[in-house]
Amino acid sequence: MIKRTIVALAAATALSSTACVQLDIANPNAADAERALRTAGDIEALIGGGFSSWWNSSSSSNGIGPILMTQVYQHSATAANFGMVQFSGWPKEAAHYLSAQVYYSYFAYGWTQNYRGVSAVVDGLKALNNGAVELPADQLARAQAFGYFVLGLTHGSVSILWDQGYIYDPDIPVDDVELHPSAEVNAAALGYFDKAIQAAQGQSFTIPSTWISAEMSSADLVKLAYSFKARYRAAVARTPADRAAVDWTAVASDASKGVTSDFLINVRSGSGFSSGVLVNIPRFGPWGQLSYQVLGMADQSGNYQRWIARAPLDRHPNLADNQADDPFLIMTPDQRFPQGATVAAQQASDGTLYEIPTKSGGYGAQWNRPDRGTFRWSYYRYLANDEWQSSSTRTDYREVTVAEMDLLRAESAYRKGDLGGAATLINKTRTAAGLNATDASGTNTSCVPKMVNGQCGSLLEMLKWEVRLETIYKGLHMASWYFYGRGWGDLPEGSFLQIPVPGRETELLGIASYTFGGPGGESAAPVGTYGY
Repeated sequence: MIKRTIVALAAATALSSTACVQLDIANPNAADAERALRTAGDIEALIGGGFSSWWNSSSSSNGIGPILMTQVYQHSATAANFGMVQFSGWPKEAAHYLSAQVYYSYFAYGWTQNYRGVSAVVDGLKALNNGAVELPADQLARAQAFGYFVLGLTHGSVSILWDQGYIYDPDIPVDDVELHPSAEVNAAALGYFDKAIQAAQGQSFTIPSTWISAEMSSADLVKLAYSFKARYRAAVARTPADRAAVDWTAVASDASKGVTSDFLINVRSGSGFSSGVLVNIPRFGPWGQLSYQVLGMADQSGNYQRWIARAPLDRHPNLADNQADDPFLIMTPDQRFPQGATVAAQQASDGTLYEIPTKSGGYGAQWNRPDRGTFRWSYYRYLANDEWQSSSTRTDYREVTVAEMDLLRAESAYRKGDLGGAATLINKTRTAAGLNATDASGTNTSCVPKMVNGQCGSLLEMLKWEVRLETIYKGLHMASWYFYGRGWGDLPEGSFLQIPVPGRETELLGIASYTFGGPGGESAAPVGTYGY
């Protein structure tokens, strides 16, 4: 393990632009922690602000989310912004890890943001522990519960993204902080959630909206902590073997104690919790197209099999020599997609998630830059994102949903051999979308998903289908398909399975920089479940 003295950010330095500052270097422009943290308001502002740092790591378009989304074809884009084109072609590109590389900052941003949150919270909790400030019992419980909740979020995020990370809390002297493998960082995150739960249980306090975007009771904070435990415990898996080894009994237990209504984040203008990803990705034109690569498995007409049989660079949404009289329309009973047998019919019958656009130039506005690959083009775009395009229509963002918890419980049941129990949970969203119910035998009379080889998907594939459709853009850096897909073995060949510690950090540590992914690279995905 590699040791370094990381920054313990106080009130003023918590807002600094860098997390790579050594404690033994004096900063004459930073307030002294003991003088800055004198009041209850100082402490609570420091701890309360930790969630915002984590949210930035997850939702900012400066972060890794758009790269992960497009690499695994959660959506498609011909716009090169945010690395979306660079990392979604063939062959896959290795993760950027040196500051001179064009997309390095997107791989490093979350590291900075998460450890900024960690440092701020630890400073606040230490000030409480050493008696610098005394709080009434309910406020003390709130600060401790929320502080450890944020430590769970930040360490959890680091554990699912980077191959290693720091573990830091009020009981660890800053000089003893060192890099640990991702599995150990994940275990620490789960422990911090447990501390948050312990501090909040039996208490009656309210988390203010300035901390987490909307007021939350102590009881709901406990439920949310359980949900994040279930999510991060499963998401840390890098391979199918890792995912099979997850403690699925614990995942199911935590998920069953989790949220009973969706956890929403107020992303409206002025809330303090806006999201660059939500504002940018759903734009009309070359930004947020449906990708046929995975979602084409909704199709029952055979169009998907015709499309994917071509070499990637020969794929086009018009199938017969790229002629418009042979469009790749997704014909499916899944009502999350438009219904009808023609472009016009589907334009008049939106699905609950997808549409063929008619405004702002229609689907044709999506078809530009053929030099970047017409495999990126489709007739469809994600309709539900419209609600985030304008500050006047923007609604709350669903970070954690009941449906996700149900589907984690479904995967737990499947892994433990309770196929009937898994089917019951899968059917909650499957039948709501107009598909026929499945059962313990994996009956799939709707034939959604329909696999690359034309066969109807198994019970596991139906579970995966529901996870993809119900979690799309929700949680996990808004790129849930990446984290679920790598554990299922679904990622395209050469995709990086994790990302390296940022190069600027390794320089300060005095260790060699390294990377993952790319053809034949370390920690690169093999050929995936679907043959690519």
